[in-house]
This record gives sequence, structure tokens and C-alpha cells, in this order.
Amino acid sequence: MNCKLSAAITLLACLFLTPNAALSATFVEIARFDVSASADANSTSYIGNNPSAVAWDGRQLFIAGFNSSGAQADTAITEITNAGAAGLNVATLSDSFGVLSTPNLRGYSGLDLKDSTLAAAYDDGGADANGIQALDASTRTQTWAKNARGGSGVAFDPGFGGADQGVAWTTFGSGRRALQDAATGADIYGTSDGMIINTGSGSFWRDMDFDPASGDLYARRSNGVIMSTRTGGNSVTAITELVPIDTGADFVAGHMISFLSGTPDGDLLIYNDRPATQSNQPFASVVKVIDTAGAAQSAVFNLIGGGVPADGNGYYDFDYDPTTRTLAIADFANRNVHIFGVVPEPTAAVLLVAAFATGATQRTRRVGLPVRSA
Repeated sequence: MNCKLSAAITLLACLFLTPNAALSATFVEIARFDVSASADANSTSYIGNNPSAVAWDGRQLFIAGFNSSGAQADTAITEITNAGAAGLNVATLSDSFGVLSTPNLRGYSGLDLKDSTLAAAYDDGGADANGIQALDASTRTQTWAKNARGGSGVAFDPGFGGADQGVAWTTFGSGRRALQDAATGADIYGTSDGMIINTGSGSFWRDMDFDPASGDLYARRSNGVIMSTRTGGNSVTAITELVPIDTGADFVAGHMISFLSGTPDGDLLIYNDRPATQSNQPFASVVKVIDTAGAAQSAVFNLIGGGVPADGNGYYDFDYDPTTRTLAIADFANRNVHIFGVVPEPTAAVLLVAAFATGATQRTRRVGLPVRSA
């Protein structure tokens, strides 16, 4: 890892020892990557028109793309190879991989990264031979693929008491969590015998994530947040709508979620409230934080250099690394990827980290990444 980002993360870890932290989820930006080059159709790093999914493990950072060109076009995945840099950066991108010819308004719906395996969900409007797939994060080559419609995200299921771990997914029209063996892709459970995760009618699933300790599942459907309390490897008990579903958002893509374990305020969930697709949606109105009971939490995002993120279209993806306590947010509309540290609230601590990140990279401030002043 780049020494500047490593030092910033070390400082963040020390701040967790600060006593009397206020009850507010505080996110301090330590890096930002302009990924506009991934939308250049003439580039070897082309992934589509916009980044629709992100995966981050504190060391490696990947994005996958969405086609909004108005015609058939490729979508793909790329690695941000300078992910260790702090401050404001133009992303250095690998050659694209996982390249698939994709209809308009389709593409990758999710990524997740564990150890050396990158899981991906791909949606072309129907079942596809590459709908759910795993790739080697080092060689960027596919290790297995599952024929499915991958429009509902993907996540590594930690199982329950060590049982039934693997690559989890679901799909439109299903009320169950399916599960593949992470190493081989073999079926563990399918959409007919996987654990039931639905409540009521409707099954426009968009994303999912898990509590790594309990195996509880948190999923997005119709702009809502649904929790399934785990009782076994393939069983749940109470299924609860933490955020009510909105059937008016059934056909709105890009409802994402990430489980934030071990923050200064306990376990939290971050998600985007996206009932519609229009532009000029303020970041602060869209990106929301709740606890595992569904109670809204105050969230403060401190950017390098101040200001607030530029308005977007409400489409953001998230991936949290519990080891470094850092959160990646992919901004679909503005083609940015932010890395935030999740820190205690005390103002002095926040200012210290912000000053470190700004001072370490003052010379990079001229790259002109879109930020709206407060």
C-alpha cells in the first residue's frame, strides 16, 4: 500500500482510542479517484459509460461499468492500480477485463472482494452465462461463471457458525438467497431451495450484504432495506423491513447497501435512497446511514479541501473494509471513487485526519474533480 494512505489509515486506527466520541457517524475522505478515463470508448480501460459497482478490501480497488450509450456496447471491470495514493488523484487503470457486449441501460450490478477472489454480478436483461462469476483478483481472469440474471448484486456470505459460506446472490422473481461455492462455482443452494429472504410480494432485488459476525443478510428491494435474521446456514427467522419498500421504485436500478462493522458507533448500514433517476440529487439527501434496527443515524462526510460532493443522479455503490475501517463510494454520475475513513466524531480528530490527507497531497488539488462548495 502507498505509504501516504497507509499512514492515514494508521492514524485513523489510533483515533478509535479517543474517549468520549459523540454519537455521530463521521466519514473523513482520505483519497478520491477520478475514473473518467474508464468511460472513454477508445481506452483499453473502458468499462462502460459510468461506474456502477465497486469492490475494496483496503488494498485493491475495482470498479465495473454500466452501458448508457443508447446502443449495444461493451461493459467491463477495471482495477484502480494506484489505490494506495492519498489525496486527489486521476485513477491509474488496468486494462479492462470481464468484457461483455451489453444492451443499453444494462451492465454490472455488483462486485465483492474477498482474499484473492472478485465476485461479480452482470445483467443483460435476462439469464446470461456470465451472470454470476468469480475472477482471480491478481490475474484478472475468470475462474468460474454461473448462468443467471445478475441484476441483484452479489456478496460473500460468511455463513452461520461456519456453515454455508460462499458467493451469495438472488435475482428478480426470486424470494431466496442462492449460494455458489466460492472456489469452484458449484451450486450449494439455488433459487428454489435457498433460504427465503422475502417479505410480502415483489422481488425487484438490487443488492445485498451480510453481517460478517452473525451472517444476517441486508438486501435492497424497491428502494427499501430488508433484514433477514440468520438462524442457520440456510435458514432465517424474522424478516424485517428496516426501510419500507416503495413499489414506485420497482424499476429504478442502483439501490445499493454496505454493512459497516465495528465503527465507533457500532454496526451500521449505509445505503442510497433513490426513488427516481433524475439528476441534481444532493449527496446528503441520498446517502443515508441507519443502525441494524433501522434507526436513522446522523452522518457527516468531510471532504479533502472542504465542500460537499457534487450533485448526482442518486446512484452510488459502497464497499467497506472492516480491517482498515475504510469505505469506498463509487459515484455513478460524476465518475469518482471516494475512500473515506470512518472515525470518532471529536472535532479535533476529524480536523487532524483531514489536515493530514490535504497536506500530504496539496500538489494534486488541481485535478479538478467535481465537488460542489458548501
